[in-house]
Amino acid sequence: MLLNELMDDAVADVVADPALAVASRRQGLSIRRTRRALATVGAMVVVGAGTALALPGGADSAPVARDVPRSVQPAPLSGEMVPITGPGAAAALAAAVEDVSSGTVSRLQGDTGPIGPAEASAELLLLPDTSSGPAGRVMVNLQPLSLGGPTPYTCDARYMTRCDVRTLPGGDTLRTYHDDADTEYGAASQRAVAEVLSPSRHLRVVVFAMNGNAFERGSFRDETVLDIDQLVAVATLPWWSRTELPREYVEAGANSRTPS
Repeated sequence: MLLNELMDDAVADVVADPALAVASRRQGLSIRRTRRALATVGAMVVVGAGTALALPGGADSAPVARDVPRSVQPAPLSGEMVPITGPGAAAALAAAVEDVSSGTVSRLQGDTGPIGPAEASAELLLLPDTSSGPAGRVMVNLQPLSLGGPTPYTCDARYMTRCDVRTLPGGDTLRTYHDDADTEYGAASQRAVAEVLSPSRHLRVVVFAMNGNAFERGSFRDETVLDIDQLVAVATLPWWSRTELPREYVEAGANSRTPS
């Protein structure tokens, strides 16, 4: 059976649930397994439909993924890299998040920006299986290295708390911190951040998680939906790039559905 036929079967009886309750739940995998994610999955199956988040992008923007596969089933990545797409970035983020957490992933969206592959981003909502509270926003930004600021990289920015900087094998810099000064969602808003600054890839990877979301303003979890270790596992995946992604994720994004 062709992949598109399999996907049609998968969503035949599924309807969108605005309460974020309809999605495939998967058992969480260990962070150690996630750090070997280059050898794990790319085959994705649509199991639900959702509503997009509002990411930046006007009429002149590159295509934006407004609904991408909700759950990803592990299979080896081929190692082949192809040009990045917004839907592919969203699919890649979903796979990475599902590898480090156990919960419901929904409202996925990705964007490669209005001027080509200078910058790409993707985001989703994660409702953890553990503890109570609303879903939290998770986002990845793939940016030029210059946006990381001058070297040496430090924790001098006033918004950075509980900050740590260290050098990774191969010469990349990992910077982690909390930024709770952004109270757009309310005074109790929390944001945990992991950055990888990679001279060899001319790349800044920024991954953050929050304890709430724009759809349930004023409602918060006690902690962000991903902790620093989980964010580090996502940010340090070796295939992140502003211009390309593993073929399996781009193909999965191409098979996503866009609402009319």
